[in-house]
Amino acid sequence: MTVLSLPRMLRAGQAMPDHVLACLSFGNAAAPQLAAGYALPLPPWASDAASTIEVWPASGPVHRYESHGYACADDGQHLFFWRIDASSADIERAAHDAYRDLRALCADSGYPQLLRIWNYFDGVTDGDGDDERYRRFCVGRHRALAEPGFERRLPAATLIGTRKPGLQLYGVASRNAGIQVENPRQTSAFRYPREYGPSSPSFSRATRYGDALLLSGTAAIVGHQTQHPHQLMPQVDAMLDNVRTLLSHAEGGPWHAQSLKLYLRDPAEAPQVVAAVRDVLGNAAPLLVLQGEVCRRDLCVEIEGVFERAVTLPVSA
Repeated sequence: MTVLSLPRMLRAGQAMPDHVLACLSFGNAAAPQLAAGYALPLPPWASDAASTIEVWPASGPVHRYESHGYACADDGQHLFFWRIDASSADIERAAHDAYRDLRALCADSGYPQLLRIWNYFDGVTDGDGDDERYRRFCVGRHRALAEPGFERRLPAATLIGTRKPGLQLYGVASRNAGIQVENPRQTSAFRYPREYGPSSPSFSRATRYGDALLLSGTAAIVGHQTQHPHQLMPQVDAMLDNVRTLLSHAEGGPWHAQSLKLYLRDPAEAPQVVAAVRDVLGNAAPLLVLQGEVCRRDLCVEIEGVFERAVTLPVSA
């Protein structure tokens, strides 16, 4: 299997890789002045994080083009895709169209295997009951993806609310399939009971791909229920328990963090959350804290990350 070049967190002015699939900037920072530059409306915590960019290196020269409503970049092994259409007024239709077009893009481009997707849009928890925008998004996504056996091929994913109108969807696909990883502490999202909406969320808890483990957005949910509603630090503990359980459950480990993102409703709470995350996952990996709305009103925080297989050196005789 070709190895995916894992994303790096770089500060403005640091040397860029020779070949780049994509560069992501956050908050009000301008996207890098490259064909690969994209901006996400998620304010970072702390002034020094405002100049941080996430760089996805390529394994060689990159081909850039537009297809099926997406801006695309591929290096012959992996495809980075970014949804061009930003409309989200009818979020169910926007989700359906985005995922319908994404399926067509993957099929036509020769990169049929979705590895990781990020979804960001405004007013995630606006609306009551089944009219909540997150639930409508899940309905649209499910309609576009559902076919026999599709749940066994779902990628890792994140969905976070922003304050800027519009749906932004991006991710990475491959010629080779990853391995879906579920968490024994959590009900698989695609099997949530009806109380969470007409259609369950369509993603896996993680994707294992070669020496990489791509962790989905993970919150304080055990089984299918929120733990410690509206209580930040108890939720952080439950969230990190979920991460530890998944890391121990995923075959191929041990795993160590390569890069992490935290999403918080209130960035003023970042210092204590960061300290707790560092205590569990270590200090080596870059950790970016972003202000965003988690997909349940009673959830305060969510974490995602990229993990690498730890190298075990042979013991000398």
